[in-house]
Amino acid sequence: MTEIIDYHIADTSDGWGIFREGMQIAVRKDPADAIAFANFFADRETLATRQPVMVSADSCLHRMLGLLRAA
Repeated sequence: MTEIIDYHIADTSDGWGIFREGMQIAVRKDPADAIAFANFFADRETLATRQPVMVSADSCLHRMLGLLRAA
């Protein structure tokens, strides 16, 4: 079974933390910037490995995106 490389975006006290396999690699204040950052690195990683790569988010980011869509 192939292990999936996960880039995860989660609410932290400093903003939106971006984690790769559980290790924090960046923080962004804007949720859209956090999503763009995680997607950029996930896309680059697909070129360097045969492992599947995904971007996931915590429930706080899902709620924030809902609020942004409603605005």
